[in-house]
Amino acid sequence: MELMEDQLVVAAPPGEIGSSGSRQEHSTWKIIVVGDMSTGKTSIIERYCDGHFMEYYKPSTGIDLKKKIINYENKTIFLNIWDTAGTEKYQSLIQLYYRGAIGLFIVYDITNLNSLHNLEFWMKNIDDFAPSNVVRILIGNKCDLESNRKVSTEEGQLVAQHFGIPFFEVSSKNNLNVDDSFMKMVSMINEMESENAIKKDFEVLDDKVILGEIDSKMSSKCKC
Repeated sequence: MELMEDQLVVAAPPGEIGSSGSRQEHSTWKIIVVGDMSTGKTSIIERYCDGHFMEYYKPSTGIDLKKKIINYENKTIFLNIWDTAGTEKYQSLIQLYYRGAIGLFIVYDITNLNSLHNLEFWMKNIDDFAPSNVVRILIGNKCDLESNRKVSTEEGQLVAQHFGIPFFEVSSKNNLNVDDSFMKMVSMINEMESENAIKKDFEVLDDKVILGEIDSKMSSKCKC
């Protein structure tokens, strides 16, 4: 399911009743984009959030935030998308921002083999500092530069299979698979939230059943 421009909405206040008469749900999700310097993380975010491509490279310094509001399955979702610098001097800062993240994109550059090799470093960082259930997606960027390709699609797929995560090759310049990769992230997070809600409902039900059994046993023992 791909989000079209007319599906973008201005968020209503929490709890507002929609035109259909149903109460709109609201969620705020923290999504972080990590990877080596010059892999095109900022360009991917700019393409998704603002619909344009950055022609001139400007390295990120520290952490930058972009926001987007979408409608998905009758839910208003506030996406806080954090763009991170890929240099070592900002690593301690980036590690702090992993806290509370619900989604992570790990980006490499298909024209730079080292950026693929360094995925082990980024994945270890995520394992060490991000929530254990954070949704992860691997992105191979700059697939428009086919003549300069150093990492095959198959190599990217193998790495993704190794880590057990989805994989997309994208081009922020040609707007290829950028929306699809974000929609995959949205659908996976939404599914995880739904499963957690169902699990909580069952836990509440189990507690009620247990309490009912205790009350029943206590009543049967009572000789009043």
